[in-house]
Amino acid sequence: MGYTVAQAARLAGCTPSQLRYWARRGIVVPGGDGGRYRFRDLVALRLVRSLLDAGLPSARVHAALRSLAEAGEHDLARLRLVTDGRSVWACHDDGQILDALRHGQLALFVAVDRLAAEVEAEVHAFDRERAAFVDGLRRSV
Repeated sequence: MGYTVAQAARLAGCTPSQLRYWARRGIVVPGGDGGRYRFRDLVALRLVRSLLDAGLPSARVHAALRSLAEAGEHDLARLRLVTDGRSVWACHDDGQILDALRHGQLALFVAVDRLAAEVEAEVHAFDRERAAFVDGLRRSV
């Protein structure tokens, strides 16, 4: 099932003329049968709208989407994007960050808060095991 230009515009928070312009420029081209937009196209349209709202010029938005596609990032719904208005980074759950405007250069993101939570859980588990071991020694004496 696909969505017409009017339906896609409504769902993506854009105007039909914006969608036609973006399609002509190759920013987001409908990928469904008969020139209809698919769900993943709607996600891309909403992403374009968000990046433009964040102050990114349309040429940089186009470059970012092209770079993501060249890097094999076709399922945009699984990404988290971060922008400062000049750069765009695609963040993966596994800690990889793709700089979408610098030829797909990869970086590594380390969620220290997640590491700290893991260490804290392991410390608590270790303390419980140690206490149980000490209790077992005391009972056997």
